Amino acid sequence: MLEAVGMIADREHQESRWLAEDALAWEKPEELINVIDDCVFDGFLEKYDPSFSEDQRTAAAAFRDYLSYYCDSTPGGLDPVQVLKDPKWAELRERAAAFVLAFRDKWPVPDIAVNSN
Repeated sequence: MLEAVGMIADREHQESRWLAEDALAWEKPEELINVIDDCVFDGFLEKYDPSFSEDQRTAAAAFRDYLSYYCDSTPGGLDPVQVLKDPKWAELRERAAAFVLAFRDKWPVPDIAVNSN
């Protein structure tokens, strides 16, 4: 999931892939957003929230809330050129970068079940 959010934060990668003549269908803004949905972001938050630091909790909520706002306020088919110019996308990138910074090298570890046998 950190990699997927990191891709939203990475303007350089977006410019190089989305605008390339050989860009593939999955290298479009809406597909990048779908990757986050596929990563079940809300489930991640629910499961690991108790283990988050305050910075992580703030960054995760800010990213989730703004991603939801962005998706609700933009059309289904996104033009990569327009997305890269969109101030709302720039804000989403900033929130994604804050999420990556908060979680890099501090990823939550699932509880380890102890077998009592």
